[in-house]
Amino acid sequence: MRIPIIFACMIHRLLPFALFALLFSSCAKLPIDPSLNPLKVYKPGETVSFAVIGDYGKDTEGERKVAAMVDSWKPEFIITTGDNNYTFGAAGTIKANIGNHYCNYIYNPDAPTTQQCTGQAATDQVNRFFPSPGNHDHYSAPAMQPYLDYFTLPGDERNYDFVWGPVHLYSINSGASGKVNYPDSPEAKWFTQVVTNSNEPFKFAYFHHPPFSASNHGNNNKMQWPFSSMGINAVLCGHDHVYERINDKTDSSVVYMVVGNSGTDNFYGCNDHPLDASRFDVTCRQNEYGAMRVRATKTKCIFEYFTVNDPTHPMDTYIIYK
Repeated sequence: MRIPIIFACMIHRLLPFALFALLFSSCAKLPIDPSLNPLKVYKPGETVSFAVIGDYGKDTEGERKVAAMVDSWKPEFIITTGDNNYTFGAAGTIKANIGNHYCNYIYNPDAPTTQQCTGQAATDQVNRFFPSPGNHDHYSAPAMQPYLDYFTLPGDERNYDFVWGPVHLYSINSGASGKVNYPDSPEAKWFTQVVTNSNEPFKFAYFHHPPFSASNHGNNNKMQWPFSSMGINAVLCGHDHVYERINDKTDSSVVYMVVGNSGTDNFYGCNDHPLDASRFDVTCRQNEYGAMRVRATKTKCIFEYFTVNDPTHPMDTYIIYK
């Protein structure tokens, strides 16, 4: 007999975590209502500069160095490609893993009092930190609860979109395993509806599990959505602890990037699952801490990947023109 979802969510504390996650994973699959998830426009304008970090939340010396490098860029905001809070997404580690390094960008007035940030974003009452969930953020019981308690984000805080300058960004919750299929999942249905309404020059989707990767986890078939036909210019992911830029020779309208080395001390290799060279061009960097700076106007967007070993010279640069 199937136990009702609401009842299952109420009794999660009575079950061991692994059993709860197995039996009641549908608790995280409630429908996404776009009418309850309105578009947030933070700053209209013709230019923007922001940073991308991923797989960072481990309170390591590497995370400290990446955070200092990112802060030196003076970005208007930061997005993350997941795994914000190692290892189990717990409330007890979230301040050390995130707040101690990025509180100046986080405005979270509805967080527990001891976890609220008091930096510049709080002074301005404008959030400048926009994470997407990773598998480690789902490992808490109930899944993602410390994450949802800590951050103050648009919409349902799992799947949301916002505009800043000439860029429209879409954060997608790819779940604990990345098996968020298109077009039937609630996430895909939400994304399909909201992405068609954008008039900004650039549209970027970001989430944890990469559709294509030559590193440890390889390709994630379930996240190979028709981003190109939806007008998405770049797909930004994490999960593999490297930097990758992947260009599909059969479709030059969208670039795939992996930023998964912004703090974790468990590095992966660049060629664990080689991609078909006849179809893909792959640029990859391994065994280093890094982050990406993105600068956009209405006609040009520049992606620059930097490492903490050389924070003033980009190791990779990619430009999209409109």
